[in-house]
Amino acid sequence: MKLAYWIGFLTYSAVVLGIGYYVWWREKKRGKVRDNQTYWAADKSLSGWSVGLSISASMMSISWSCVYGVQLFYWYGVGAAWLLVIPWLITMAGFYWFTPLFRRLRAFSQPELLEKRFGSRARQLLAPALILVFTVWGGAEIYAAGITIAPFLGLSLPVTLFLVALIVALYSFSGGFEAVVSTDKLQFLLVALFITIMGVVGVREVLHREALGELLIVSQQAPRARPDVPSLFSPGFALIGLTFFAYLPGWLVETDVWIRLQAARTDREARKGILVAGANSLLFVGVFPLLIGLTALVLYPAEGGVIPARLQDGAFIFGALMQDFTPLWLNLLLGIGLLAASMSTVDTCGNVVALSASYDLLEPHLRGRWNAIRLNQLARGMSVLAILLAFFYALFTESLWDIFYLSSGILTTTVFLPVVAAFRKTVTPRQVHWGIVAGFLGTLGFYFLENRGWVTGIEPNWISRTGLGYILWGFLLAAAGFWGGKFFPRRINQLGSRGN
Repeated sequence: MKLAYWIGFLTYSAVVLGIGYYVWWREKKRGKVRDNQTYWAADKSLSGWSVGLSISASMMSISWSCVYGVQLFYWYGVGAAWLLVIPWLITMAGFYWFTPLFRRLRAFSQPELLEKRFGSRARQLLAPALILVFTVWGGAEIYAAGITIAPFLGLSLPVTLFLVALIVALYSFSGGFEAVVSTDKLQFLLVALFITIMGVVGVREVLHREALGELLIVSQQAPRARPDVPSLFSPGFALIGLTFFAYLPGWLVETDVWIRLQAARTDREARKGILVAGANSLLFVGVFPLLIGLTALVLYPAEGGVIPARLQDGAFIFGALMQDFTPLWLNLLLGIGLLAASMSTVDTCGNVVALSASYDLLEPHLRGRWNAIRLNQLARGMSVLAILLAFFYALFTESLWDIFYLSSGILTTTVFLPVVAAFRKTVTPRQVHWGIVAGFLGTLGFYFLENRGWVTGIEPNWISRTGLGYILWGFLLAAAGFWGGKFFPRRINQLGSRGN
């Protein structure tokens, strides 16, 4: 089995590396291999299908759909839909509605949008927050891939993490954003096939036990379902409400989706991409993870609310199903699907990190002093560095729960208000500067305090029980900084306003 997995791993790696090389070779023939506009934005010529499949592949990842999404349905039953797929579908609807507005200012990155409206300092303040968020997401994806794939390759977890990161870094370096989107199309097909097969495997095994009718029953007996609320709202109203608050504002301005919409040929193609991504999300972030999570509850029941140790708190459900119920040939195919799911999100997150570091922070200061060749070398080097940062973060990752709430929370507390403010004529640069700083530092600060139980005494019980109060406090601080920026004395604002 290890030999077969290695053959599959190396074959798939060769394919995606070949795609990256082909993109580089084609751009070289066109004389654009040193053009950063091509490297970062694929000449803004993506079709709706390319946009939609790329967004789909990024969301249908190991960490989101295959581990975390299935884990949530195992923990809470049907009611877990409120914690992931429903907010994401609402986000897709929001992007469809606002796409013409978002594309109107013709800013490829969100920090670039803020510079056009509020000056260069706003761009410099927002970029570090995006670097942190997408480094965390990329690291989470590498970690989720490692814990699932390592047993089949027979490698230690750190070595597996490094191999995944290395392959992504190489094709991102050679092909840039177009290589990311091109590999996403292949990765989408493999991930969709993988999730579909795993859903069929789970349902088949439940049918063998003549237990299909138990799916709704076990949903009501999920180990973390709240017994005091209806089963359709099993996580509890407080957790559902805070999840919507944490996710929706930040997701509605999510950078990787924004970039793909800006790279589309027309508004119509961009909206077509959102429709494609929304339909895929319903199936592969909602329906199939639900089936897999519920069938896992039947096959690996939580006795007395205690999850079997083998499942690693629900994070190893896919690995257990593959080991127990699939033949070698199918196991190999599924392993390649897992690898594709991982790389599709790692490359997306790495692209955002590199874009924010190079395009938004460094290139504006270097364009007058560096020629196009040096700037392009910088961009490619940053693409590798971004994946390396995600790899190091993955080495210290333990819980996907904290990762997704903290990173999405930072998008809500730090990115949402400034991006929305860019479309309002009355907002001043000082408001944006203070809103970004207060939201970012406030969210991280209260996350630290809440994890140590130091703010539990001042929070209502319904908030402290969720462990997500830090997002609420971070947003309140962001709002206070945003509106207070109007009234702070000018001397206090000189630091924030410098550069405008």
